[in-house]
Amino acid sequence: MEEQKSVGEWDSYISNFLKAVDVSSEDQIFVVVSAEEVDNRDEKTIRLHLETDQIKYTFDLNKTNAVFLKDNGIKHPKEVVGKKLCFKKVNVQNPQTKKEVEGLRICKVE
Repeated sequence: MEEQKSVGEWDSYISNFLKAVDVSSEDQIFVVVSAEEVDNRDEKTIRLHLETDQIKYTFDLNKTNAVFLKDNGIKHPKEVVGKKLCFKKVNVQNPQTKKEVEGLRICKVE
């Protein structure tokens, strides 16, 4: 009989990815709790762990949002930890389905 490895809490396996519907306004503040590098479809990306109103979210930076942070004085991805971010909703094309969907762009970093 094969020995089973220990399994942790559900929260360590379930991510609450930030979606446009979760953002109520461009003034809503999300605090960056941590940042990590992850492999996303054979490409490395930065995953941010955010919190607002005691709700935790996960947000993977695309190139547009990463450039915004860099252009706004964040020299290294780890420097974004502890910063406050605001998002705006934008219409973008889903690369898989080629359909227009609502996406998020960082519009402010403090």
